[in-house]
Amino acid sequence: MGPGVPDSLHFSLLDAMIVGTEFMHMPAIDLSKPSEQQTQWSLFLGITIWFLHLNIINALISVSCKWGRLTVPVAGLSELQFVELILSLIAILLMLFFIYLPWRNWRSFQTEQPTQNPDLMRDTEIYRRPLMAFIAMLLNGFLFLYMLATLVPMLSLKACGQA
Repeated sequence: MGPGVPDSLHFSLLDAMIVGTEFMHMPAIDLSKPSEQQTQWSLFLGITIWFLHLNIINALISVSCKWGRLTVPVAGLSELQFVELILSLIAILLMLFFIYLPWRNWRSFQTEQPTQNPDLMRDTEIYRRPLMAFIAMLLNGFLFLYMLATLVPMLSLKACGQA
């Protein structure tokens, strides 16, 4: 590149993308393990499911109010509430699954019982894989609680003044 650039910075894009080898005195990262991939996918898909749930529910309410659709009573609820309830239950079940996957991965890094390992959280913060699993589990847990909390106004309030 130039006379002022050290040799350790001369690398190609292919060299930078090689996974599993030590690079510039940095430890190797192996992202090919299924548990690591499951953690990353659960983080991505958890956020995606929450985003889709939020937007589909809001779009259903908007379309129902604009066009006056989904007003037929079903099982004591309006048709809109029933469809929202079904979509929410599917999203909540998927979020529970995406909380379980990183939890299982995070627990696999624990070599001792939590009561016998007082440094459990410090060990989680130091190493990348348990930290990513913990963050994915925590974020998906918060999104799960949000979707659970939206059930209350969804079932108790009528959209658009529908009777």
